[in-house]
Amino acid sequence: MSNSTAYGYAKDGKIYLNAYMDFPEREIGVVKESEEASLEYFVKRFELAEAKIEILQEAIVENQNKGSFLMKLIHMRTYLANFDGLGDFPALFAELDKMEEDIREYIKSNRKKNLEIKQALLHEANNFKNTSNWNLAGRKFRELKLKWIKTGAAIKDFDEELNKEFDEALEYFYQRRNKYLEEKRRILEERSLRYQQIIDRVRDINRNPSENDLAEIKSLQSEWRTVGTIAKKNFIRLFRYFKSEIETFYEKIKRRSNVLRKVAGKLPIEQKHFFCEYVEKLTEPDNGENVSIEEVKSIQAQWKKLGKLQHPMDREYNTRFKIACNEIFETFFLMRTARWKFPNFDDKTKFEQIKIQIRLLKDSIKEDETELSLITERHRFGNRPPQGSPEERAANLKRINQINKLKTKNRILRKLQDQLLANY
Repeated sequence: MSNSTAYGYAKDGKIYLNAYMDFPEREIGVVKESEEASLEYFVKRFELAEAKIEILQEAIVENQNKGSFLMKLIHMRTYLANFDGLGDFPALFAELDKMEEDIREYIKSNRKKNLEIKQALLHEANNFKNTSNWNLAGRKFRELKLKWIKTGAAIKDFDEELNKEFDEALEYFYQRRNKYLEEKRRILEERSLRYQQIIDRVRDINRNPSENDLAEIKSLQSEWRTVGTIAKKNFIRLFRYFKSEIETFYEKIKRRSNVLRKVAGKLPIEQKHFFCEYVEKLTEPDNGENVSIEEVKSIQAQWKKLGKLQHPMDREYNTRFKIACNEIFETFFLMRTARWKFPNFDDKTKFEQIKIQIRLLKDSIKEDETELSLITERHRFGNRPPQGSPEERAANLKRINQINKLKTKNRILRKLQDQLLANY
């Protein structure tokens, strides 16, 4: 004997759901207390499926993005097909069909609207992709990209091609912009490099002066004004170095003019006294970097014009002047050698610079001592020229010059060693 309802029945201790639509009859549970009670349980349980359908329907109505519920409808069909309950399943599936129909109609309408939006966005992108107003176009493309992402899929037959054309428009613009920025970066780097080269050249002129420096400095100043714009911060930094080197150059010229102006109207012996004290002051360690070789050469030229004077101090001044000038030139050549052998010499600490100068000077002194020994040996044991002959005078002068050179270098060496001991 069995009990039944319109949607199922109980038989042999089990509960069955009748076949409906394309679904066959199937067992959904077992009889526990009684067949009537068990059937009533599964009828009551069907209300749970009805409630889920109702909740889904309300959610679709309230939500603007109805297309997002399509997969939930598909999952709900699977849920109903396997739900254990007794009730009007065809009615629930009919409700799902109606909801799906409404959603698909919504999607169709929405995709048509999306097609129009994407076509308009693509038109704007094509209008902006050739512009050279990079900042404006960059902002515009970011805005268009955001709108494109927020716009859902368009009609399937058009969507793929639209996406492709939009991406191509963006890619075309960004390639043009990147090429422009790369070229701009290259130009700025070239300009920065040229500014640095001008600074390096002025610095080199200050360290290794020659007769035509003024004309070249003026040419470099003119070129500086035509190099072109670079980043403000970078330009300020480079200009600070350039200005410092230019001021150093003109300060040396100004100082040279001042020296000559100060001796104007003085007696010759007073001029020699002034020049003598001036060049001696230039040999002091603190003045080393400020010495202008051209200035010293100019003073030497003025000294030569004064000639020998009939004055008791003339000989002393001549000796002091010669010693000071020799020291200035030897120091200059020592610094030039240091910078040539050590390209990063100026980046080193003062302590390291002095140590390098001492090492180079000691090597140079050794070479000069060897040369002096050879000169002395040749003079003592070689074929000595006739006494009083020009050859003998030349040989003696060469020996005296070598001795004086060694004395000069040893004086410089002692000063450098004193600096090292006093300050480090």
